[in-house]
Amino acid sequence: MKNIKNIILEGMVLLLMLSSCASDELKYDSSVVRDYALQLNGKPWNINVGISTRPIFIYKENGDYFGNYSSLYRFSLDNGSYHFIASDIPEQMVTLPVNLKDLVVPQAPLADQRVDLSAAVVYESPFKDTLKLNILNRSGTLRLKSKDVVADPSYAIIKTTVFVKRNGYKVSDETFIKGDMSVARSKKTTTGGINYLDDFIVFQTDEEANNVSVKIEFMTADSVVVKTKEIAGTFPILPNGVTNIDFKLNDPDTPIIKDYVVTINGVVQTK
Repeated sequence: MKNIKNIILEGMVLLLMLSSCASDELKYDSSVVRDYALQLNGKPWNINVGISTRPIFIYKENGDYFGNYSSLYRFSLDNGSYHFIASDIPEQMVTLPVNLKDLVVPQAPLADQRVDLSAAVVYESPFKDTLKLNILNRSGTLRLKSKDVVADPSYAIIKTTVFVKRNGYKVSDETFIKGDMSVARSKKTTTGGINYLDDFIVFQTDEEANNVSVKIEFMTADSVVVKTKEIAGTFPILPNGVTNIDFKLNDPDTPIIKDYVVTINGVVQTK
């Protein structure tokens, strides 16, 4: 009887030892991501407590989508190597859980969506170092503003088309996809063009070959084109910047608008 009890006791001890070993092994199979240092255009940034936004996206070493996390909490990952990216507007930037190599943010056809994304940062277990992610604005704003004081009643709609040379942003290597594309928007006017103002958000240009150009169509309320004009020249777009063009819509009828003032981030440009 005593032998049976001893065998049972030894079996229980062995089971406890095996469980302990398994538990210890599990501990070493994962690590906790503890420290974040998120920035937005080089300045410290984080979401407010209670906000449900999850700015961090994680991809496996092969680029497969892994998950979307909040920066407010610590979380554990299986040991290995991962790619991390971050955005302050995550719902707009990553709409589908595709492989990181295939993740491209397109130019919004209405030019109404900025593009804010960090580089894809490699982060490896045991995740002891601080995870540093700098969210950068990859787009800027083209602002068109009329300085007319005399109305033109011949039109009721202003359709503006902006021609761009970049139509997508590839997240994995921080490159832009080149390709001619036009973005357009129509605005009603009851003032014959007075106080016309419109903002177009497009990708940063970086070099003159990528500068944008502008065409304006003046239409009746029935969308019949009355006249068409172009603004002479092309214009740079700075990341997180504003390129403002002040011009007159209603100057004497000419197909080319040459009299305008360009201001970039508050600095008047010389032609």
